[in-house]
Amino acid sequence: MTQAARNARVGDRFGAAAARYEDHAAIQRIAAERLASDIALLPLPPCPRILEIGCGTGLLTQALARRLGPADWTVTDISPGMLAAARRGPALPGTARYQLLDGEHPAGLTGGFDLICSSLAVQWFSDLNTGLARLAGLLAPGGHLAVVTLASGTFAEWRAAHAAAGLAPATPNYPPPHAIRPAMTDMAGGVRGERLIQDHPDGLHFLRGLKGIGATTPAPGRPPLGAAQLRRVLGAFDEHGATVTYHLAFGMWRKNMQRPNGVFVTGTDTGIGKTLVSAILARAWSADYWKPVQTGVAEEPGDTDTVAHLAQLPPERLHLPAYVLQAPLSPWAAATLEDTVVDATTIVPPATRAPLIVEGAGGLYVPIDDTHMMIDLIARLDMPVVLAARSGLGTINHTLLSLKALQRRGIPVLGVVMSGPPSAGNKEAIERFGGVRVLAEIPPLPRVDAAAVEALAQGVAPLAECLAALYDAETEAD
Repeated sequence: MTQAARNARVGDRFGAAAARYEDHAAIQRIAAERLASDIALLPLPPCPRILEIGCGTGLLTQALARRLGPADWTVTDISPGMLAAARRGPALPGTARYQLLDGEHPAGLTGGFDLICSSLAVQWFSDLNTGLARLAGLLAPGGHLAVVTLASGTFAEWRAAHAAAGLAPATPNYPPPHAIRPAMTDMAGGVRGERLIQDHPDGLHFLRGLKGIGATTPAPGRPPLGAAQLRRVLGAFDEHGATVTYHLAFGMWRKNMQRPNGVFVTGTDTGIGKTLVSAILARAWSADYWKPVQTGVAEEPGDTDTVAHLAQLPPERLHLPAYVLQAPLSPWAAATLEDTVVDATTIVPPATRAPLIVEGAGGLYVPIDDTHMMIDLIARLDMPVVLAARSGLGTINHTLLSLKALQRRGIPVLGVVMSGPPSAGNKEAIERFGGVRVLAEIPPLPRVDAAAVEALAQGVAPLAECLAALYDAETEAD
């Protein structure tokens, strides 16, 4: 039987059991609640982007919803019947989509998930560790993969009954906990084991429970028992008390956050000079440029054209925005006026070989969509920030407030760039009380052109040096 045919059989059997699944799912309910409790302790961002594999009727989905609150949910299962049952459950807080999906081969999904989770589903994968690696590949940097699956020793009593009857069980062979891990090198974490014991009146009750949840597909190459063989196994099983042991393996891994090759340019306010700062940095660091969300194109050219001209960037080093809006307003407000939907969770940075300069729209708390601010996008992209600030009166307060907001979210700050008449006192205050470096000061320019940008770029330290200073300082602090 091909894997596709086996998957279809597994899905059909679970789908047929969907209506009565929760009547027989005591172990599944316990596992889902305990996995959800573990996940609730993770440092997930507000409104995390979540992918669930093998949702069943929604036991884990609802357990997470109670603990995490609003999220961007992608809830999947291989069985249409199970997926329909989960969809009929209580509405999830945030936004939710339900999708038929083979979790072992998750084709068609866009990466960048903050959490990928699964409760008692991945044991159906034909190659568990390779399948886990495919899922881990869909995580955002710093994202978490959390699963509970069956481990070796599960159904030991049922296997012993087969051995007593001189037969081989059709139950799949499950791996030991220490052998369960994504087959990739950039994941950190591990597996903890837990044992649950379930008592049954007799062997037939145990088998009816498996049928009640749809878990009756035999292991590949293992034909089901004949009637006479089954009676012998049931006799041996009942003789020893009809008890079943479940060995659960709770796996929790985090995708390592590699040192980024680029920065996110944001500002203490709108009109603060982020585009000029982006052009200077792109020129200084021979970087690519990307503005994820561009607004205001009805009144003036987009910032991509401006940076291309000022930094003298060739077309191949420019990347198109994910969203372009006409009105000179926040993305959320502009989209509302234009009857357009902006979804911050779909914004994924381009793949580049050169460093990448990402320019935000407005300041940190400019709304992108109904649930996300610019600071949420910065956290998702996991890039250090260059903060554009004015040099004059009021900048200390505005800059320190912005730095404090970034600090509370754990977002590293590469440095501040100040624009306007130089102020040694303001610079010293920002560096001292903000705990950051002022990377550059841009004086009033008689002419803003490529020559001016080239001259200012000459005074900016190399990106590698700035990143080394930032992350070495964080390591020492840790």
